[in-house]
Amino acid sequence: MDWDLARFVLALARHGTASAAAQALGVDQTTVSRRLASAEAVLGTPLFDRVERRFRPTPVGAAVAAEAETMERAAIAIEHAARDRDAALSGPVRISVLPGFAAEWLIPRLGDLRRRHPGLRPTVLSTDINTDLERRDADIALRQARPSTGDLAARLGVRIGHAVYGPEDGAAEAWIALEPALDAVPQMVWLRDQPGGTDPVLRVTGGPELLAAVRAGLGRAVIPCYMADGMPGLRRLSGPVPVASRELWIVLPAPAKDVPRIRVVADWLAAALAEDRVRLEGVQA
Repeated sequence: MDWDLARFVLALARHGTASAAAQALGVDQTTVSRRLASAEAVLGTPLFDRVERRFRPTPVGAAVAAEAETMERAAIAIEHAARDRDAALSGPVRISVLPGFAAEWLIPRLGDLRRRHPGLRPTVLSTDINTDLERRDADIALRQARPSTGDLAARLGVRIGHAVYGPEDGAAEAWIALEPALDAVPQMVWLRDQPGGTDPVLRVTGGPELLAAVRAGLGRAVIPCYMADGMPGLRRLSGPVPVASRELWIVLPAPAKDVPRIRVVADWLAAALAEDRVRLEGVQA
């Protein structure tokens, strides 16, 4: 089966309906139905069960969709290789980063990148979900763990220190924590061993929300030091050494590491993180 048919199978497996697959592919539903029929005719077996207007892959359909995803990645790599071969220090660069770090650290520094390389057009993708770098959903990602799979290049940027903060004018005995899905991150593991740490009065999704809750006097929390140190209305309760830290990795697709515009942004990120290392690591003198 060629890619022209395989991509329709993949779209149906991903989206579940002919209308959603058609929208994703930029065609009409009739085309989706016709191409699916062609794919099933080529393979001589049904690829989907039709259940209440939804397409559910058969075992063969699931296997074909998995192979089609591999074909898609190869097609994307070929497209980017051709486009990037003669790339100069200009054009778009998409950076995927956690929302809090994007707002508090990355975006305020982009002026320096623009002054150095005015031809670059960065896009900041603020997300809590790891973007698929092999599909080139982003060109660079700042991640809190080193990737263990995929054709990716990674280097450690910095370690982000976390300390305990409370409202400047309150006792703040109660704890505020991250949502339960994040209980395994280092700062929440540390909190679990503290008196009252397993029974927080409030749970939130990220650092900016922790910061807002503490400033509102709702309790104390473990917050990234770069966010909270020097923030009006807060005081650091846990001393000069952070109670936990998390690694921040600069990750990019391995085929993209020698593309000039992507490489220069990755190098700039590494240098900017190193320059701000003391504040980010959160160790006070």
